[in-house]
Amino acid sequence: MSYKIPGAAMDRVSLLWRLRRRARRGVLCMAFFCISMAVLYALCAENSVPVTDAIFGVRARTRAQPRTHSGSKVVRGGAKTMYPDPQKLPGVIPGDPHRPIPVLSSPNHTHEAGELPSKKVVRQRGSSGFFAHLLPRPFTRALETLFGGRRRGELSGRGGDAEFFGPHGLLGEVWDDQMSTKMLGNRLKKVVGSYQAMNKYGVEVSEPDSKTSRPKLSGPDLLCQLKDKVEVTTLTPDLQPFSSMAWAAQLPPKQLTSDLRSYNTCAVVSSAGSLRSSGLGKEIDSHDAVLRFNAAPTTGYEKDVGSKTTIRLINSQVMATEEHRFLSSSLYSSGVLVAWDPAPFSANLTQWYNKTDYPIFTQYQRYRRLHPLQPFYILHPRFEWQVWQRIQDNMAEAIQKNPPSSGFLGIVMMMSLCQEVHVYEFLPSRRKTELCHYYQRFYDAACTLGAYHPLLYEKNLVKRINQGSDHDIYTHGRVTLPGFNKVNCTQAAGGPPNH
Repeated sequence: MSYKIPGAAMDRVSLLWRLRRRARRGVLCMAFFCISMAVLYALCAENSVPVTDAIFGVRARTRAQPRTHSGSKVVRGGAKTMYPDPQKLPGVIPGDPHRPIPVLSSPNHTHEAGELPSKKVVRQRGSSGFFAHLLPRPFTRALETLFGGRRRGELSGRGGDAEFFGPHGLLGEVWDDQMSTKMLGNRLKKVVGSYQAMNKYGVEVSEPDSKTSRPKLSGPDLLCQLKDKVEVTTLTPDLQPFSSMAWAAQLPPKQLTSDLRSYNTCAVVSSAGSLRSSGLGKEIDSHDAVLRFNAAPTTGYEKDVGSKTTIRLINSQVMATEEHRFLSSSLYSSGVLVAWDPAPFSANLTQWYNKTDYPIFTQYQRYRRLHPLQPFYILHPRFEWQVWQRIQDNMAEAIQKNPPSSGFLGIVMMMSLCQEVHVYEFLPSRRKTELCHYYQRFYDAACTLGAYHPLLYEKNLVKRINQGSDHDIYTHGRVTLPGFNKVNCTQAAGGPPNH
């Protein structure tokens, strides 16, 4: 005899079963969501990148790779939204600010026929494949961030990067001082060509003639040329137009080179990603003075980069962009600060004062009111273009018509203050990587080879004047340079008249 469950009881059992199933599904979905968000948040927080940036692909905010698709809040006489001049950004083509310039590691990178030997392309992990076409872009970005273990710039590719940074890549074991865009493919050539066309700062110089071979100066001759034709100068209250301004009293009365003592040994610490796992911290801290750049931290990275900071060289973008918290962060409140902002190539101080890239003078005054006793200098813009001129005059091709990087400016500045200078990871070591900064997880080949700045050519020049060994570069990323006081020039170095 079979037993039948009444209809009402059957409905109650079915309803209870459905409710339990839905509850289990809800709990599982919520748990999965919470775990995913926690992992994503931890990943982004570790690298100082907002979660939305990781998902929607906003670029790392550095001068090497600024944002082009969104405004950056800048302090200019008060907090308000300012949009960077698209003609100045490294990732846009003139006339079309939303079209990215392909950099060295761009997708589908190919070399010109006969230009380079073919190399095996290493396929990168990512969300490419069948599901990449089905899922919305934010979801694929999130998957790349979570499981790819890296964030790439929009200018960075996914296919050919190993050709340059691998063990047998184009960069080789040690930087070659003959590096040129002619050795690369069409994409990087296009980047340099685009900057030649931009000429944001109105650079007017005679470009190198490819038909006329210029004699290559030796290392000692190059050092003499730098010593004789580049002067590290800072703003003082007696200079026009500042002498008529009340706040000019906040400027140091003497030059940087007069105020700071002559150090014996100095370390210039780049922010390069190849400093990770270097173990160079103790060696760096053993120097009499240590120079660091922009927002590069030491806390948490002492083993690799050390903890001592004697001088910090910062650009005006770091000073003015709200996210860097220049006025409130303790990162900047110790040691000597030196700031710089590029002026138009032929501008005088009055013209520069009325047309700065970022509000360097407004921020300078605010910071000085908060820290009146901290030494704080502003580089004379003439110094930046003198350095640029030395780079151009010693290259066989036209370089980007933009100011040198903070790294190279800092190297020359420290050569004026020290008897011997050790530069770390400006020339990449065996740890060479696309990782832009040791304190972030952002990858782009432009951070090594340059986009906005003529970084590739700066490295060529540093390699030529290096007095250390290639082994030091390969193992430690260390370059050894003499201070200008140690450079004995029997005759003036050759070259065009000083700018």
